[in-house]
Amino acid sequence: MKAFLYVLGFCFVLEGLLPMLAPDLWKRAVRFISRFPSEKIRYIGLESVVLGLVFVWAGSLLF
Repeated sequence: MKAFLYVLGFCFVLEGLLPMLAPDLWKRAVRFISRFPSEKIRYIGLESVVLGLVFVWAGSLLF
């Protein structure tokens, strides 16, 4: 559970960096993505989840 909280906290830190450091770029990116069809956004989300799981799996093999 402790590791999960560390990872979750680190995700929040990473997610917050772009809006904190470059809010105008972040707003442009959100506007750009909002023009995509929902299915495309869902597919990108699925790819992101799969890639994250691959990283977790690979990390479990290495450590």
